This record gives sequence, structure tokens and C-alpha cells, in this order.
Amino acid sequence: MLSLRIGFSPLNDAALIVVAQSLGYYEGEGLDVSLSREANWSNIRDKLSYGLLDAAHILATVPLARGLGLGPALGRIVAPMALGVNGNSVVVSSRLMEVFEGQGADTLLASARALRDVIQLRRGAGAAKVTLAIPFTYSPHHFVLRHWLAAGGIDPDRQVQWVVLPPSRMADHLKDGVIDGFCSGSPWPQMAEVNGDGRVLFSDPDFWTLKPEKLLAVRGTWADENPDGVIALTRALLRAAGWASDPANRTELARILAQGAYVGAPEAAIELALDRAGLILDPQTATFPWVSHAKWFMGQFVRWGLATPDHDFDAIARSVYRPDLWREAAAGLGLNQPLSDEKDEGGQAEVWALSAKPADILMPPNALFDGGVFHCAPVAHD
Repeated sequence: MLSLRIGFSPLNDAALIVVAQSLGYYEGEGLDVSLSREANWSNIRDKLSYGLLDAAHILATVPLARGLGLGPALGRIVAPMALGVNGNSVVVSSRLMEVFEGQGADTLLASARALRDVIQLRRGAGAAKVTLAIPFTYSPHHFVLRHWLAAGGIDPDRQVQWVVLPPSRMADHLKDGVIDGFCSGSPWPQMAEVNGDGRVLFSDPDFWTLKPEKLLAVRGTWADENPDGVIALTRALLRAAGWASDPANRTELARILAQGAYVGAPEAAIELALDRAGLILDPQTATFPWVSHAKWFMGQFVRWGLATPDHDFDAIARSVYRPDLWREAAAGLGLNQPLSDEKDEGGQAEVWALSAKPADILMPPNALFDGGVFHCAPVAHD
């Protein structure tokens, strides 16, 4: 048996990591896995850096940030698969939610404009800025909130105060009035709502119907030393995805996640989050490590002044995202293989067919709330 240690954050989108352990998929692939429940993303990043973890459930943006020269040294990371799509929600205080509803803000764009009006009123009254919490500076949550705010005419740098908090503590800060809202992975937004500390304003599918979020990150040195182990690990997680995405297993999935060693939240809140936050765990449509996702994220780094445009974005993306490893692991599992490593992100409001072999893949809608499309130039995979 090949031994390895995998870190994860206590979130619903760590489902594949914990299901593979709970149901024996790692052992079935010849792996002796120990899991490490981590308090925050910095812990996961640093433990990967120092070799205290061999692999991890990680924000898709973290290894890209390092490739752009941001943050402390992380070492080389390879990502043979995504761990699903969607799963985050944005929560605001009940007071703010009443303002949105009072203005008939029933779309994302309308809600952003309503918040712009709140900001203007606060500034006129000499009150504090609206304060929003995120779990990590270089995170998809940060980019979602910035994109949404900007669409409503709000300057995210000048008109909003940002704070970084662990997701499990965000509801307490909202309750105490320290923050006005937050974006985090589920089930913590739903916990805030159930406890009466705030209201969910929108979730990932409202922003982007097929939004990338987490990766399986494998330490480069471990991957080099254990190439068969990387494939075995990926295959175990793809098998876990097949189980976790079956609606017949939803109740059992919530029971597994609720355990204290994993997410450690009430089953009812976890089930509510699984229903409402749009988390997709399907191995065929939600686990391929799209290079176009990496490029979209790096475009956000540049858009918000966190990185300069003078990088080789294709090289950075392909040094982390490894569709070749996904294809190798998926080959014996009956999954269809995308013909390209990239696709347009956005512009698909309905179910659509993705070119793949031996058969095309029927994909969920892939659309952003503002109608934007991130165009890529797909290169065929032989």
C-alpha cells in the first residue's frame, strides 16, 4: 500500500476527499490515506509547501497565485482533477437583505445596484464602509464578489472594506455586526441563515452556472516519485464522484459530511446546502481540470491589479492543470474524454454537447449572470 496524507477544509466541496476515505475507494486503489482537517487555506498551502501534506483539497486559485509570483513559496503543484463545481453562497445581514427586497432587487445586477445605493447613503451619513468577508485573499470568492460589485457600479477597492476569516466563524461576525456579508463554501452560509444570523443573497449557479472552485492539488515532488500513485488517487476520487453524484446517495452523503472528523455541521444544514448551493460532483461534467478555468482566474488577477499582464499564462496554467493525468485515470472508468483542454467559459444558457471521445458529453449550462463569455482557442487533443 502506498501511504499519503491529504489535507482538506471542512466544506461540502471536500465531499470526494472524505467519501473516498469513508467508503474505501482509496484502499481499493492500493492507497493508505490519512486525512488532515485544516482550519484555513493558509494552513493547507503551508503544509503542502513544507511536505507535511502530499495532496490537498485546495482553492483553484492558490497554485495559480504562486505561479504569478504572489504569496509565499508553495513549491510545484500538479492538479490532475477538479473536485466539482459550484458550492459557494453569498450571505448578507438581514438588514441589508431588507433593503434589497424593498427595492425589488430580484436579480444579481439589481442587488448590486441596491448595494451601491446603500454605500452612497452610508457615505453621506459618515458611516463605516460596507464590510465583506472572504476566506482567502487570492480566492474565487473574492473574484465573484468583485465581479458582482463592479457590475453594479461599485468600486471594490475604494468603496468596500475586505476582511479574511475562516468560513466557520463568518456567521458569528455577521451576527455581531462586525461584517455586513460574506462569501464562503457551504454549509456555513446556510448555517448562518438557519441560525438567523443572515440571509443567503445568491449562490454560485446564480453567478456562473458551471463555476470552477476547488482542485485536487498534489505536491510535485510526490507526483514525480509516485506517478502511478497520482493516477490511483485520481481514479479513487473519480469513483467517489460517481457515488456522490447519485441522487439516491444524497442522504448518506450528508450523513458522512456531517461527521465531526469531516465537515462537522448538522445534517439538515448540509442537505440544505447541497440542494441550494448548486454543488455538482458528477465525474464526467465537473471534474475535468480545464485549462480555460485557470486562464479565467488569472485574468481576474490581472483585472483587479493583483498581477501584471506580462506573464506566460498558458505555461502557468498547464504547469498546474493536468488534463493528461485526468484522461489517464478516467480511461478505464468508462468516461468520455474531452477532445480539447480548453473551452469557452460562458455563453451556454442551455444544456449543450461537448466534443469528446468515444462520445460527446452532454454538459450543463455554462453561463455568467452578466452574459459575459471568456473565449479560448481550443487545441485538439490527440
